[in-house]
Amino acid sequence: MAHPLIHYKIAIYGTSDIGLVRQNNEDFWAQVPEEQFCALADGMGGHQAGEIAAKEAVSRLCQLFHEQVASSSKTMEETKRILYVLIQEVNSFIFRMGREREMWHGMGTTLCCLCFHPEGLIYGHVGDSRIYRFRRSQLMQLTHDHSLLREMLDLGQLNSQQASEFAYKNIITRAIGTEPYVEPSVQNASVEVEDLFMMCSDGLTDLLSHDEMEQILSCTPEVEMHKQLVKRAKLRGGYDNITVVLVKVQDKYEITTDLPRL
Repeated sequence: MAHPLIHYKIAIYGTSDIGLVRQNNEDFWAQVPEEQFCALADGMGGHQAGEIAAKEAVSRLCQLFHEQVASSSKTMEETKRILYVLIQEVNSFIFRMGREREMWHGMGTTLCCLCFHPEGLIYGHVGDSRIYRFRRSQLMQLTHDHSLLREMLDLGQLNSQQASEFAYKNIITRAIGTEPYVEPSVQNASVEVEDLFMMCSDGLTDLLSHDEMEQILSCTPEVEMHKQLVKRAKLRGGYDNITVVLVKVQDKYEITTDLPRL
């Protein structure tokens, strides 16, 4: 029986900047272009352990995704369940690394990723690195931060005005590698031609407001957007590493396959 499948033509732009204050870059991102998969991490820990955690987490997730998901005919729900498990495997891997050497004890990282499935976008995250969708000149945050600030806002213990001055806004409530078990958030979203998806570390979102990011994306040529976002964050002080990855959906098309859906 023939099955129509949607495929996407995408363009990926990304940059990771050390910023103006930090001595090393603990952000890391990578892509698996042939699988239309991207991942980003923002590490934490002394003695460059955060840098190692971020790089190893992203590299491990890309490898596992390529081995276990690529070129499969699994449904969106099946793929979401697999990605959930893969992120947990990455957590266990980083947790074990953190116990191997004293200088790596306590290391961890945020992690976010996205992949294009024939039924739409699948995205996952742990921590406060974010994923957004920019559609028809409107920016929408898809992820929900795993952070103390977000929890207090959700509980009504802070309002939006108090949140801007909250002293502990960078405390995250979930991370990769700090505990033997973590619960990732894995969701899906629709995809339209001309959609722009953005992954970024908090080095960007701590310094630029939602409206500022939306304005830059609205007024900047596609190939320059990630550079302009980083530039604006550095003009605001560049207190942290800044990483931005943009994925533009240029086209989508339908093909027919006689392979059965598993």
